[in-house]
Amino acid sequence: MRFKAVSDIGKIRAANEDNYYHDQSIPFFMVADGMGGHAAGEVASKIAVEVCSAYELDTNNPIKSLENLTKKINENIIKTSQAEQKHAGMGTTFSAVFIEENTLFYVNLGDSRVYIFRSSEGRLNKISKDHSLVAQMLRDGKITKEEAFNHPQKNIVTQALGLQKELDIDSGKETLNDEDIVLLATDGLTDMLRNGELEKIITAHKNNFEKLADKLLDKALNYGGRDNITFIILSRDNN
Repeated sequence: MRFKAVSDIGKIRAANEDNYYHDQSIPFFMVADGMGGHAAGEVASKIAVEVCSAYELDTNNPIKSLENLTKKINENIIKTSQAEQKHAGMGTTFSAVFIEENTLFYVNLGDSRVYIFRSSEGRLNKISKDHSLVAQMLRDGKITKEEAFNHPQKNIVTQALGLQKELDIDSGKETLNDEDIVLLATDGLTDMLRNGELEKIITAHKNNFEKLADKLLDKALNYGGRDNITFIILSRDNN
């Protein structure tokens, strides 16, 4: 398995409230984009990492186990928010994947994303569902994809871990081919680069993850780097 993880503060933010975690031995990967004042977002996304690092995934029932992990993170963030006033209202997005042989199991809450790049087709497919105001407008047919990309309210999430006890968790599974590439990303990357541009960059550098990661980060920064930028690229092949 190949993978590369990147997290950058970007050009505007005073702190990096994103976090990521990976355990290649399982293999398990996650990204989280924290939100909340006084660096509370960083605390929320760090709680997600801490819970993941201590969690024993049930590989006999991966989707259920990933959903339970998501709920556990949510409970821990809420508990911390209630215990410390300075952390009140903090939350985080959460996107995670577990891979078993040729099957990808995923869970998502918020507007970070999980993609699969089908190398045989040169196509990047978003498999997770965004929990955001604009995403719901797009699903309802009220706006176009182009309008969604440029919408002034695109960063308003309708769900995040730590904000409510009841969660509408997005989860599922997908079959992976040997040369497919999985991309987990916070919106600091996907708000800067359209799907087609991501496809072109991945196609050009899919055999060199170091260069691919550099190109993705550089492009997001060149377009303004308005948010923290965090992503993980991974593949089952060893090339």
